[in-house]
Amino acid sequence: MNEDLQTLHDTLLAQHQALHDKLGQTTDLALAQTIVTEMQEILHRIDLVQGLLFKQTTSELKESLKKVGVADAQLTAALASAQNAAAIVGGISKFLSVVDQAIDLAKTVAVAK
Repeated sequence: MNEDLQTLHDTLLAQHQALHDKLGQTTDLALAQTIVTEMQEILHRIDLVQGLLFKQTTSELKESLKKVGVADAQLTAALASAQNAAAIVGGISKFLSVVDQAIDLAKTVAVAK
């Protein structure tokens, strides 16, 4: 199993769980719906990474995954302080843009091998 992609998978699972926890703390219906939508976005990436777990890694992919680590820390901080749907969506969007770059690179490497 590709340890780098396993780490990405674990990161996505942790952020999905963080959103699940946040969902359990809200009584605002609109915010709850936003959180569920963002959970679905992350779940989609979890599914993509699961399909890549046994692919080879490259130094370029390792570097991309380091960026995911930074984005993960930023999202964790953003979710901790998010008080509204816009803040949650903004934090998730920034995080997923970095994740998507890593996934796209992993898919490209997988096809090339």
